[in-house]
Amino acid sequence: MEEPSGLPYPGTTRTRIYLVTLQVLFVVILVEHLCRTLPLTRLDGLLLTVLAMLTLTMATASKRLLTTTWFIALLSLGDTAVLLHTIEHAPTVEPWIMYEFLLLMLAVSYAPSVPKIVWLSGLVAGSYALSLYRRDLLGSDHAFLLPVLLSLTMALASKTRIVQAEHERLAETEEQARYKTMTDSLTGLPNRAQFLERVGRSIHCSRADRTFQFAVLFIDLDGFKPINDRFGHKAGDAVLRQTAKRLQACLRKGDTVGRYGGDEFTLLINRVLGDADAVRVAERVLLKLKEPIDIGEPVTVGASIGIALSANLHERPEDLIRDADGAMYRAKAQGKNQYVFSDQARDIPTAELKDRLQRVARARW
Repeated sequence: MEEPSGLPYPGTTRTRIYLVTLQVLFVVILVEHLCRTLPLTRLDGLLLTVLAMLTLTMATASKRLLTTTWFIALLSLGDTAVLLHTIEHAPTVEPWIMYEFLLLMLAVSYAPSVPKIVWLSGLVAGSYALSLYRRDLLGSDHAFLLPVLLSLTMALASKTRIVQAEHERLAETEEQARYKTMTDSLTGLPNRAQFLERVGRSIHCSRADRTFQFAVLFIDLDGFKPINDRFGHKAGDAVLRQTAKRLQACLRKGDTVGRYGGDEFTLLINRVLGDADAVRVAERVLLKLKEPIDIGEPVTVGASIGIALSANLHERPEDLIRDADGAMYRAKAQGKNQYVFSDQARDIPTAELKDRLQRVARARW
């Protein structure tokens, strides 16, 4: 799973630009120092090759790879190792060394979380402290850079945490807004848009795995209109809410019940092995809805159910809804309070069936 981004700048393209810029500055300063200490040794050439490879990798890395912990660690710790070896032969701590460590700290700030920024920054700062210790300079003015590096770590980590908190807030706000637009306000069930989206996912799964089959049930309540007319809309709303709860109780984990509109409900039954699985759910629904609903006095509703299997000819979610809806109308015509399977040859006009066949052929080719 990809790690959450903790970057202070949105977008991996911009991140790549900043990281490459920091790396190029690091390399330019190091090369300028090495050129002043000619002649270059074979090891110096090898170190420059390593830096060139790190820079090239950063410029060509995939977007997903660019801000992972291990990639930032490879970049910063690789640069640190090269820098530590280079300054081993420096007579004292020169200004360019301080600039290099500051650039490393800025690169580390692109790690994907605050703890990882602190961890990697600690390694870089510790490397600087180690270089001072080897020169017996921990008591010199050069050691004042250590609190600067640590303060920079705290500032970058705090900024990253603020940005992460803002991203989380925006994501939560967007999710809440999406939930409101994809949920029926009366029953709390998925609305038509969300139900179609879930059927679309099941279609995708069935195309990827031919053993995955599913069924769509279209339910229209029998006897709801007289209740609504006689007792009023509040009573009708109570019936719809109670019906929604009963339909949810009929489903297995992973299945979906939605309110399609009015007194129409839809069920998505995933992983069916055949007609019998859909029949069991339909019979459970019919039995459950026979139980009286108390709205001040007991009332009952029935259901006409149309069933469409994923084996039907279809190219989009609406096709299966259309099939189940047509079967539901045949269930009503045959006396209500029963279920009927979709018969595409009977329920769909020939011209529409031909058009659907052409769309399916185009989609699969």
